Amino acid sequence: MKNKLIALREKLLESSFYKKAPRPVRWIIGSLSNNLGMKLLSLLLAILLWNYVISSNTSITRNKTIYGLTGYLNGQIVLNDNKLALTEYPAEALTGISVTVEAPQADYSKVSADNIQVTLDLSSVRSAGTQEVPLRATSSYGRVRSITPATVTLAFEALDSRNVSVNPKTTGERSGYWYNVTRCNPAILTVSGAASVVQSIASARVTADVSGMEGSTITALPYELLDSAGNVISQDMLNSSTTSISVSLDIYPSREIPVTADYASVVTGVPAEGYVLQGVTIQPESIQVAAEKDLLDSLTELMIEPVSIEGATQSFSARASVSQLSDFKNVSSEQVYVNVSIAEENISSNVDNVKVMFIGKAENLVATYDPLSVYVTGPRSLVEGLQENGMSVVVDLTGYGAGYYLLDPDVDEERYPGLIMQSEAVSVTLTDVAPEEPDGE
Repeated sequence: MKNKLIALREKLLESSFYKKAPRPVRWIIGSLSNNLGMKLLSLLLAILLWNYVISSNTSITRNKTIYGLTGYLNGQIVLNDNKLALTEYPAEALTGISVTVEAPQADYSKVSADNIQVTLDLSSVRSAGTQEVPLRATSSYGRVRSITPATVTLAFEALDSRNVSVNPKTTGERSGYWYNVTRCNPAILTVSGAASVVQSIASARVTADVSGMEGSTITALPYELLDSAGNVISQDMLNSSTTSISVSLDIYPSREIPVTADYASVVTGVPAEGYVLQGVTIQPESIQVAAEKDLLDSLTELMIEPVSIEGATQSFSARASVSQLSDFKNVSSEQVYVNVSIAEENISSNVDNVKVMFIGKAENLVATYDPLSVYVTGPRSLVEGLQENGMSVVVDLTGYGAGYYLLDPDVDEERYPGLIMQSEAVSVTLTDVAPEEPDGE
């Protein structure tokens, strides 16, 4: 032990540190080394001084390898300026990278994954096709000696761009509510990237979840790019004019409300003289309405703009607009069909001098009858037509002989449709007119 101390003392006294130290420092070291108690202290001091010498000497280095690093792309802007694009993001190639760093002894313990940056620089690529692109690494402590793997094989294509329409979609259940996307901003995206990828894009889809929402709202949402089959296309290596879509939503209570069928509210005016309004029907009979809750709760039926029947002589259908549209957020139909039934007014009157026709009369009989009137009820034009043109009834005389009879006539209803007829009994006299047989010779 003593020999080791002596040797260490001699090495210390011969070191450049001791020789360059100020005189007071050299005196202290010399004094400490002359007795045994102080020699131990000198040993400790020598060790500390030796560590200081090693740590302050940058020429003493060690290699340290860090595994499992992740690399990052660099130089994409320059690549695009060269009218080129990477076909897909090289995720697998940029993971599990190993980097060996030569660092000074003093910094050896500081070298870690946190202070090593690995990049894949695309700025050097000048042509389309398969290229070997080198990985590069930097360390905050020491010098990078090697990277594994050293290069990555990548495929490049010509840069292309196109405009893509944004299609909104809603998710979430809101029973008793109407909801709708009123606006997407922007409605068109400009997407650029590798030609084969860009040309496969058919649309952009933004999905808004309406769960728990109410009223009018605007929210910024991410979007997906889809191909013609509806498959999602990765955006890792694509550039877009925006990273999100501003979606305007309307979400309001909704219920079905009947449309009024009250004549006074549905029609205006009166039909032509001699015609009457028989009825009105509405199609559809009810409409789904979305509105502010207070307004919706106050509605018992929907009003429409009245339809004019002034001077009408026949039935017709017309479209009518629903009122209060400006107060509604949405209606399932803004118009309804009003079916108006117009008919002639009915009158009742006697038709005189009705012709009586006999069937089943015996050949030897002659029939006479008193003038007959029939009381007719029906449309005015039909009743007046009978009064002008006359009508006829039938009396069956089958089995009747000479004599006087009161017989009920038969009225052919198919001949006089739309009329109700009431006839009195016909006074019929049957006279036998058979010639007398001559006397025999």
